[in-house]
Amino acid sequence: MSWIENEKAARRVIWAAAIAVPVVVAVLFMLPPAESLSEDTRRSLYLLPALNAVFNGTAFLCLTVAFIAIRRKNIPVHRAATTTALGLSVLFLISYVAFHLTTESTKFGGEGWVRTVYFIILLSHILLSATIIPLVLFTWLRGFTMQVEKHRRIARITWPLWMYVTLTGVIVYLMISPYYPV
Repeated sequence: MSWIENEKAARRVIWAAAIAVPVVVAVLFMLPPAESLSEDTRRSLYLLPALNAVFNGTAFLCLTVAFIAIRRKNIPVHRAATTTALGLSVLFLISYVAFHLTTESTKFGGEGWVRTVYFIILLSHILLSATIIPLVLFTWLRGFTMQVEKHRRIARITWPLWMYVTLTGVIVYLMISPYYPV
């Protein structure tokens, strides 16, 4: 029996990830960036935020496909789309961590109402991206193990929040990318 089929083990893994990921991300912002990288390497790392926006945007599209598929009762397409969205979110996280381990944080340079809008979107994105981790994992697990009623109940909460997080990830990138030092 795999850990996915063992509900108690799966819950432990999900809660461990739900705690570890935000802690690791928070620690990243306290650590200085890697010093040993050449300037060319450091500059090339600024491709990662664009890649992250692609991961988020594609995950958003996958979640849209998943919603349409489940409305049409097409479970195989729904399952494939949500699993792909989950994989893209994991790739985003790996790329995000790699970028922030190696580069300094970029300051948003906008002024006035745009600055306020940016920080409202950024703050809501950060808070929801941290809290959505267990929701996404439990929702996916319950769907994967065909616990349909439990999956439906939690998916009604998870889906709009996950959509918001993926969409605002793209918006945050578009708003801050002009201020990257490239």
